[in-house]
Amino acid sequence: MNKKKLGIIAAGLAVCVAAVAGYAMFGWKRLHHGHSLNLDLSQPDALIVTRSLSSLPRDLLAIPLARDVLREDFVFYYEQNGDKLGLQGTLRRIAYEHELGWGDQMIRMVLDEPADVALWREEDGSLKYFAIAVSRNSMTRMLEQAGKVALKDTQMKLAGEIRVDGDKVPVYALNYAHKRTLLIAARGTRMVILSDPGMVFGADGKADGKAETTVAGLLAADPKKQQVFRQQFHLDAQPTDGHSVAVKADVLAFGYQPFFGALDALRFDFSKGQWQTRALVDAGKLAAGGYDNSALWPVLPHNPAACFALPANWAEMKPVLGDVDASALTEQLSGPAAVCWYGSSRLYTPLVVATRKPGGSDEPYGALFKAAIGNKKSGAVEKPAGPNGATLWQREVATGIGAQHPTLAVSGQTVLFSPDRKLVEQALAVSRKQAPAIADRLNDPSRTVGLIAPASLAELIRKEAFDALPSAREPVLRAAADAHLVPRLNALKKYPPYRLVLKSLPASGMGWQPVEWQALEK
Repeated sequence: MNKKKLGIIAAGLAVCVAAVAGYAMFGWKRLHHGHSLNLDLSQPDALIVTRSLSSLPRDLLAIPLARDVLREDFVFYYEQNGDKLGLQGTLRRIAYEHELGWGDQMIRMVLDEPADVALWREEDGSLKYFAIAVSRNSMTRMLEQAGKVALKDTQMKLAGEIRVDGDKVPVYALNYAHKRTLLIAARGTRMVILSDPGMVFGADGKADGKAETTVAGLLAADPKKQQVFRQQFHLDAQPTDGHSVAVKADVLAFGYQPFFGALDALRFDFSKGQWQTRALVDAGKLAAGGYDNSALWPVLPHNPAACFALPANWAEMKPVLGDVDASALTEQLSGPAAVCWYGSSRLYTPLVVATRKPGGSDEPYGALFKAAIGNKKSGAVEKPAGPNGATLWQREVATGIGAQHPTLAVSGQTVLFSPDRKLVEQALAVSRKQAPAIADRLNDPSRTVGLIAPASLAELIRKEAFDALPSAREPVLRAAADAHLVPRLNALKKYPPYRLVLKSLPASGMGWQPVEWQALEK
């Protein structure tokens, strides 16, 4: 053995000794950024059950509209994603330096094998944090090697241990980029990868009890315990032959889901080259009369960019109404509510429509407007005479994006509100039969739960995107938007409006119900 090899061995032993002795000071604590995310790891906001993560972007392009709008750039973006490339480079470096054979194998194992991927929201509402659970027979050998690597590698350390069915299972931290650290745990044929140490460990480095229980279930030998995420979404425990993407309604509703608790989640399934949509509906939370939207669509102006009718739970208004007489409002309002966006308006000024019971007083609505918007100083109450008259509350409000004119109106059994008074005026014109309604194009309004008009939606997206860009003195960003965004929006405009139809409701309990997408003539 020559001196060079002896030197390498001696250096390696020195590194191992130093790594073990200095673990508390320079190891996991250095990789862990000292924060706890306070996530409920047992309650993900979204779940992907897939036969292959790497094929998901490509299969999304099987939808003609997605193919024309996203194009092949969508697939290439995820193939060349910076985090993926950084992780790939780190694993290749570790495999090369430690003479291992799984540099690319682990990437393929995660991306090309059946997996459950759970996602959680960041504070801004985006789905940022994830946990991936996979099954693979070659896990034991890889974990033995990982334990040895963790003693002497600068980017891979032992983070701690969790108990799974009585066994102690090591959890490794892999730092693959600046402030990017994965947690990896495996037992038997199961492996779990988490995107942030704070999902399991607190600032003190100790594991959160609930998070530890969730990870232990994913790693357990019992197949039922492995389904902890699927159980949250009422998904079948059997593996899918394609993809199932389920998202809780609270994510899509930006936190307002308690107002329509009967709708729990949406799901998109890909199988045999086709995508299907389903809604998770809780029959026990549906109000008397079920989910009948027939009273809403006749009062809504035609040609919305997007419009959705939701099974409202009006009793949930009470905690947010403050000093307003909540009982007077919640006892008057009934049935579903609709929220609609129009290409002629803005993303932050939707039109909200609800139905009230006959014979109710207007006073609770005036009190609500005063509490939420302001007093009479900035707008008068208007009471036009006649059978088609309406009571309006209006006010001009100065904001950082200019003056707004929030308007609340009551016309017969219809209650309308929007920060854009023009939308309320258009809806009142519909009620007076002076303008067309959405219902004029629907043959089954009672089960229509949504409407999307790509042409109007494209106009709304264009308006918001270009208003968000810097001033005209920033030609680079505007040129990029003209080159990449505008052609996709033009492609979107070619598609006809679609309506979403919920054909049936569960007789009892909670169940997934099919939602049909039906094209309407332009």
